[in-house]
Amino acid sequence: MTDVWDPPTVLRAAADWSWVPPDAECLTTDVTLTRWPAWAHGRVVLTGLSSQRTPGDVLRGAVEQARAWRSDTLGVWVSASSAPDLTGELLARGARLEDTVDVLARTLDEPPHDSAERVVVRRVTDVDGLRDADHVETVVWDQQPMDDERLAENARALLAEHSAEARVVAYLDDAPVASAGLTLAPAPYPGLGTVARLWGAGTLPDRRGRGAYRAVLVERLRIAYAAGATLALVKGRVSTSARILRKAGFERYGEERYYRLTL
Repeated sequence: MTDVWDPPTVLRAAADWSWVPPDAECLTTDVTLTRWPAWAHGRVVLTGLSSQRTPGDVLRGAVEQARAWRSDTLGVWVSASSAPDLTGELLARGARLEDTVDVLARTLDEPPHDSAERVVVRRVTDVDGLRDADHVETVVWDQQPMDDERLAENARALLAEHSAEARVVAYLDDAPVASAGLTLAPAPYPGLGTVARLWGAGTLPDRRGRGAYRAVLVERLRIAYAAGATLALVKGRVSTSARILRKAGFERYGEERYYRLTL
């Protein structure tokens, strides 16, 4: 155990976190298999690799379950802390590397001093705000928009008294242009407090380059600090957000890779 955010502890916190869409179905043993809902493309993803089995055994079991769920692909996230490392087995089966993210973190021992004067950012506090966030996400992530029932369900969960989640939306000329979320989670070891997991940040393609991404980042850091979080953790795409995050004081601790295997 440790009482400081050293690199191994940050990587442990990152390994403990994988994004799961609402309404997803999860099977957890020594690994985690998740079937995403139809609105999020229905993909099957393997995460949480912490197994004593061989790479071949782990992958065979995951493939069997993916086929049982009638999926024709299997996605697999691999990091330096994955056990076992499935990279060789995936490549031998013809898997394709589709995404790489940097594990980035910033301690929250003081409030953020960044400013984002050109953009108005609001925390989601009602269904209308969540609808604005969904408008952005539908375009950025190429997913189905939420109907009124799903909006109401998600709003109830988000705004519940003890919710660990927060959402923010950035506006330019009163129109929603970027959205993002955060979730507060326990640190991997006692004495470290709370981790703010920053996720889902995206800006409409025709509104990029105007400070909206940085604005939703700053607002989430403020929320996290006010909630008592001691570390902000994010997995940023190497080709896009990682550069912005480094400029905002985040340090790189490693990377995670996403492979897609056709079944």
